[in-house]
Parts: sequence; C-alpha cells; structure tokens
Amino acid sequence: MECTRTILYLCLAGAGLWGSEARADDDYVTCESRNDRYQSCPISTSAYVTLDRQLSSTSCVQGRSWDYNRREIWVDDGCRATFRVHTSSSGHHDGNKDAKVAAGVLIGAAILGAIAANADKKDDKYDDDRYQGPRHTSYVPGWMIGTFEGYNPMYNSDVTLTIDSDGRARARSGGQTVNGWINDGRLNVGNTTFDIDQSRDGLVTSQVGDRHNEVRYRRVR
Repeated sequence: MECTRTILYLCLAGAGLWGSEARADDDYVTCESRNDRYQSCPISTSAYVTLDRQLSSTSCVQGRSWDYNRREIWVDDGCRATFRVHTSSSGHHDGNKDAKVAAGVLIGAAILGAIAANADKKDDKYDDDRYQGPRHTSYVPGWMIGTFEGYNPMYNSDVTLTIDSDGRARARSGGQTVNGWINDGRLNVGNTTFDIDQSRDGLVTSQVGDRHNEVRYRRVR
C-alpha cells in the first residue's frame, strides 16, 4: 500500500514494531556468495534487514561482505546467510485517535529524516571508522546517533527523535511512537522517505517532495 500524507496514519501509527520476536509477516531471504563472488538477491518490499542466520564459515560482516538497500540484499567474499526482511516494521494501524494524530505530527509534518544523498561520499558525515565505502548503505554517521528534541508548530506538539547506530529510529509525541530505519542515504518510513542535515546543535529534517515542511531539533543525549 502506498503511504500518502493523507492516509499515513494507517501505515505508521503504533508502537513496539522493533520487538525481538519474529513477526509472522516478516520475510526471510537466503543469499549466497559462491566462489567468493558478488551476488544480489531481490527483496519484495522496502524494509529494514538484519542477518538472521549465517550459513558460511566465512564471516558475514555488514558493510563489508553484505548489506542491503530498498531493492535488494547483496553478499560478497564468500558470505552465505539467511536474512530477515522486517516487513512488519513498515506499518501498523492503531485505531486510537491519539495514535492517528501522533502519526500526523511525526510523519505528515516531516519530523523524521535521513542523510542527505552525497554521491562522492567525501564530506565529514562519512568521517569515522565505521564507514566502509560506498556499498555500506546501512551506515549511520556519528552525528545522527542519539536523542533529539524538536517542536512541531503545525501541530503545537513536542517531539523526541532517537536514532540508533544500527539505523533504527523512533519518534515519540503525545505518548505515541512511529518507527523508521536509515538506509541508502535516506530514512525510510513505510514507502515515504525523508532528508536530514546536521545543524549547529542537532538536526534539521524535511520531507522529500515538500522541502518547506521542516523541523529543527537540538541534541539532548
């Protein structure tokens, strides 16, 4: 289902989508690098991906011998593994009115974001030891990792945004939570994407396709 701004709460409202227990609607994809060669494996939907079970004696290292984007998982250098595609993380409907309002605040007003695309990968957002080259699409720069607070004047609401080093993101407002994940130079929430830029004291976020829809955050942790 395509997530537009008018129906986004149907796709995104709700909490607890990152639980450790496997969801029945998650997909599992086995991808194998034979003879140490590169291999890509398509995924059916844009979603957060984690390594579920390594099948090779060769280590599977995210960013070096495997990674993913919105379209596929790739493996290389002898990595063979089964990967979990968290399709359940792309959306969950909560009929509660407050949840719908929260989703409008968190997503409709674009308070979530992503790393601005940078083709040459040479600016300071890639200046740490965790960045392993342009194939490392799940990389998250250090300045994005942490907890940030912002204010959405459109909804007269305070918002707390947390981004983890593994790319998972959570935004809370009015007791409700919306989840997303950073990948391929952007933060993805369902079928909607967002840009993010570093500011002096935190982040500035804007929705792709609506650059006037902007919120500023300051780092609190």
